[in-house]
Amino acid sequence: MNKSSLNTPARLSGHWLWGSAQALAAAPHQFMAHAASPFNGLVSVRVLHKRIIAVNDANIVRHIMVTHHQRYRRSYHYINPVLGQGLLSTDGPLWQKRRRQVQPAFRRETMLHLVHMANTTADKLFAHWDAATAAGQPLDVLTEMQKFALSVNSQALLSLDVSWDAAEKFGLAVRDALKLLRQRNNAVLRFPAWLPTHLNRQLAHTRTILEEHITPIIKRRRAHPAEHTDILAALLDARDPETGDALSDQEILDETKTLFAAGFETTATALTWAIYLLVHNPAQASRFYAEVDSVLEGRAPQWEDLPNLPFTANMINEVLRLYPPVYNIARECIEADEINGMRIKKGSVVVMSILGIHRDEQWWPEPLQFLPDRFSQNWPKQAYLPFATGRHLCVGNHFALTEMAVALICIAQRYRVELIDPTLVGMAAQITLVPDRTLAFKLVARS
Repeated sequence: MNKSSLNTPARLSGHWLWGSAQALAAAPHQFMAHAASPFNGLVSVRVLHKRIIAVNDANIVRHIMVTHHQRYRRSYHYINPVLGQGLLSTDGPLWQKRRRQVQPAFRRETMLHLVHMANTTADKLFAHWDAATAAGQPLDVLTEMQKFALSVNSQALLSLDVSWDAAEKFGLAVRDALKLLRQRNNAVLRFPAWLPTHLNRQLAHTRTILEEHITPIIKRRRAHPAEHTDILAALLDARDPETGDALSDQEILDETKTLFAAGFETTATALTWAIYLLVHNPAQASRFYAEVDSVLEGRAPQWEDLPNLPFTANMINEVLRLYPPVYNIARECIEADEINGMRIKKGSVVVMSILGIHRDEQWWPEPLQFLPDRFSQNWPKQAYLPFATGRHLCVGNHFALTEMAVALICIAQRYRVELIDPTLVGMAAQITLVPDRTLAFKLVARS
């Protein structure tokens, strides 16, 4: 690389004091999706005293995440004193070893167990919905999908059947942890985790809630092994195929917390957007209902049925394209790089917009339209990143897709969901990309 011949990235203009901090804080999903568009997909942005590089071009993301991944590592955004040294927080040799140990946990037996748990949870959820509807109690799509996802994940990970109240308490702890971590990692000053600041004390409290919930289960299962088909059983049995190393109790705890955190909130958000899109696209919803009715004829979905439901799979892919729960991903440059003739300095933090790429008309004609059939033909895989890409492709991607499919199928077999307020909603960047208002719903039985 001839550094003298390279240009520096263009700089986005902003406020003389705080740069683009205000715009980024107000709408990080929209800001990152659009900031780099006038600059060929890459632009330098000042946020107070720091500079970051905003990217919304699929080819540049591939350069960073796939072809030149060795020049980048996870940025400070992933430092996680609550979840510990799990797959979501680590990189380099430690991450590679852990990935080899954890990957086998998502085996066929785990997926069969997941489908069974999702069916069982759906039945329990529907009883709750019917009772609430009969009592005239309002229901919120996101809240109900969070209950479903957390219950399924509790059973699939730990064979733990939790009440709705317990699920809500644990779910709030996970969400609080992620929200507090985002505040900490995006703060101007990031104090060490051991320093007893108000934020660090809050983080310690949420970590205690999570660990007091999970640690006794791990110790009990270690002391009294029994036949289980859940992910914890696979983690207890896991061995590094290269070294033969098993996971310690602390490592299993970190991975279990990570799988909870990474799995339930994103799945619940995606299911919420799926229901919203089906309500607003009745023609596509009718095709979905027709496929489910034709293939399953009223029986509960099984793992073997999913390949026979292609429109359902395409529909879920399209939901994740339009509303990716994880809207930005970040990396730190650890070796000076060149992208499109631009010098990327060592130490630069690059923030890549999944939402921007998913709505780029260069790759997706009519990008704002809900068109599941676009996934039935040749589609641009490099511009589809709901689970990231490259070596850090989400280990639980098939788990999430399966859970979503079973949930939506079960709902479709029994109900047609109607929103109390059918007007369009916007997006809000919280832990994940959520609707910007509550989606209260009512149920119409399908005969």
